Amino acid sequence: MRNAGKIITVAAVAAALAACSPPNEQPSDLPPGADPTPSQQAAQPTQGTQQPSSPTSTTSPTQGERGEACTAEDIEVTQSGEGEGYRVTIPRDCSAPTELLTRELQAGSGPAAAEGDQLDVDYSIVAWSDGEVKENTFGELGTLSVQLGEQQAGFEGWNEALQGAQEGTRRLIVVPEDMGFAQDSDHPLAGETLVVVAEVVDIAPQQ
Repeated sequence: MRNAGKIITVAAVAAALAACSPPNEQPSDLPPGADPTPSQQAAQPTQGTQQPSSPTSTTSPTQGERGEACTAEDIEVTQSGEGEGYRVTIPRDCSAPTELLTRELQAGSGPAAAEGDQLDVDYSIVAWSDGEVKENTFGELGTLSVQLGEQQAGFEGWNEALQGAQEGTRRLIVVPEDMGFAQDSDHPLAGETLVVVAEVVDIAPQQ
């Protein structure tokens, strides 16, 4: 009977200890008050941790092509000096025109030139591609003779560009590449868009 009492007492103590232990706690081999090692901490899952998101790639905007075709008003013309010709500034934010353009820089006087008239012209030719003067007769001896309506020794655009000009007329002319020097010729400006400043020195009416 004495042994039976001891057994009952031990069982009661064990049940009380079990009731005081937290539920689902895993047994530990660490002595009381000791902290777990880093490897033990890493083994325990962490709730609520978010993985860093990968950076979003962005593409820089591509540079657009040149804008619409330039107009005659977009081109700046200044006089280099008395009798020395003109300085032409070609804009680079628009493209070369594809049709012949003109702009009056100075009005002339007298009868307007017509088909068959012969015009004596001083001129300066600038290449669109590099803005450099390629030909110039201002300040030089001699002028270019152009007979309206006839095939010209220079470029085709003269006929259309000088229609209606008067003696003393100074005109800015933009000649597209298909109206300039023939692309199959050996001229250095073949296939080039041309910017011309022309001044009519004299007009000889058709006989």
